[in-house]
Amino acid sequence: MGKAKVKLEVYMDLNVPGKIEYARDRVIDMTGNANFPTPDVPLPVITGAANDLETKYNKAQGGGPADTAAMNAAEEVLDELIRKEAAYVTRIADGSEVIITSSGFTPTKTEATPVPLPAKPLALTLKQTEQSGTIISNCDPVENAKGVVTIVSLTPTPHITVDGDQLIIAPSAEAIIIHVSASRKAQHTGLTPGEIYYVRKFAFNAAGRSPDSDVNSLRVI
Repeated sequence: MGKAKVKLEVYMDLNVPGKIEYARDRVIDMTGNANFPTPDVPLPVITGAANDLETKYNKAQGGGPADTAAMNAAEEVLDELIRKEAAYVTRIADGSEVIITSSGFTPTKTEATPVPLPAKPLALTLKQTEQSGTIISNCDPVENAKGVVTIVSLTPTPHITVDGDQLIIAPSAEAIIIHVSASRKAQHTGLTPGEIYYVRKFAFNAAGRSPDSDVNSLRVI
């Protein structure tokens, strides 16, 4: 039986904006993580490479061939750093899927076993962005999650039920926004300034859905 290792394809299959977000998320997950006290690639180096790629990506939008070439070079730099950090995580984890998951990287599966339900999303946070009516929600990595659903509403207990893979919203539910993503982090736009919004998340995979996270709230500006 082989040991689990980082599934690097999860990162390599992303587009440039996705790679930038992925790299930043790994920095968040590994910062202060007792499993990874001395990363082979210092986390600020990854942050710097992600910021550089973002700058060059933005410049390449509508720019010329030189701008595109600069973006591609910056992407290769970030790719190599993530490869090295993935190798470090694989080495430290020594086959442990749990340790790899704590870094935010996705582990390979070591054997065909029934898929357990995802865990309850924990540490739900809400952050107001500089853009009015826009917030960002996030939570800790969720073990066994294939994706995460975020529910934003004007009431802490919206009338939502689940039937298989369908979300059913009762007619009395008001101002509900559903966001489904492979990432636990989500951006919510078009919210009404001055209103208090209530947010919860749940994770899902082929076996079903997790329990809901605790509800968090934020008055949007």
